Amino acid sequence: MSFSLRAGMALTGWELEVKRYVCLHLREGLVESVESWGSCSSDSPGGESLLVLPQPGNAHVHSADYAFPEYGVDMGLKELVAPPDGLKHKLLESTPPSMLVGAMTEFYTLAWSMGLGLLVDFREGGGRGCKLAQKAKSLTPRGLKVLILGRPGPEWPEGCEGLGVSSPLDYEVSTLRRLSSEHKPAMAHVAEDLEARIHGDLERAFDAGLDAIVHGVHLKREDLEAMRDRGLALILCPQSNMWHGLGMPPVAEAFKIGVRTALGTDNSSWNIPEIWGEARATLLIARLQGFKEEKAALEVLKSIMVNPYTIVGVKPPVIEEGYEAKMIIVDTSNLGIFRALNPYSGIVKRVSPASIIARVDGSDLKELPKSKFKYSM
Repeated sequence: MSFSLRAGMALTGWELEVKRYVCLHLREGLVESVESWGSCSSDSPGGESLLVLPQPGNAHVHSADYAFPEYGVDMGLKELVAPPDGLKHKLLESTPPSMLVGAMTEFYTLAWSMGLGLLVDFREGGGRGCKLAQKAKSLTPRGLKVLILGRPGPEWPEGCEGLGVSSPLDYEVSTLRRLSSEHKPAMAHVAEDLEARIHGDLERAFDAGLDAIVHGVHLKREDLEAMRDRGLALILCPQSNMWHGLGMPPVAEAFKIGVRTALGTDNSSWNIPEIWGEARATLLIARLQGFKEEKAALEVLKSIMVNPYTIVGVKPPVIEEGYEAKMIIVDTSNLGIFRALNPYSGIVKRVSPASIIARVDGSDLKELPKSKFKYSM
């Protein structure tokens, strides 16, 4: 199957280059070419107000928490999530598996409806938890890739597609090194709170050979430089960090130093998988921390459109000849994006699920239900 799509603007290639008035020719689920507007026939779908983007990825979620939204709003992070006695773990143990599958399916479907192409899910409960997520994954609309990272536990590693542990400090170095080598991609929460950082969780992550760490709120410049030199990626979840009162991650330093970054929305009890809200929060923090260069917004967009995929070893859905057609279509009417002096900033600050009207998954072009979620900041 082949068709062509007209757009007033598209972000193309690995560098997300801005191209205006384009015709995207798609054949057999791949991008055949990116050409000028006039190469499209007059009956091709699309329009001058449409913006076409690669499907963004959400690099860190905990999907099963969606079964108990907004629980423990008056509690601290450890009371809520520290294994094995944190509130969420007690709730996960006491909630019937069918209800967990239902909540995860709802969460995955919401992510799909928001145009996401990738969701990296940390699942608790060993292989049992991963298998429940696999069931939910099978009930989710086609097009969203859900990567399920599990942690050792009952029936491990059945159903798990990688390793996602709570903290490197929970394991002996030799054990974590073995787990990391046998189950890829391998990730852990690091420097989310100051106590864990003081106890050397980043050094343990280095020793174990992890592929990425999540949070990094309490990392210093020298930590980030060491991460860059080792190729260890950083997944930022700033809205979650602020919600739990942990502070703001070092976004500006990470961008300046050149650490490969991605964004995640973290626990689904407190955050829906709306990656655009995370992108806006990240850009605001970068500016608050003194990184006001024009390329800041481009770094944020790479952190949702390119890096989430490369971190987990998946080819990113960049809009380029020969790549799989995995796109979202944004209606920019009344958003002013095309007049923005810095279009990257305009996209980060003005796109929301409510403006995403369709998604392309290979040969399928599907209209999306209008989201009720507006700007979250």
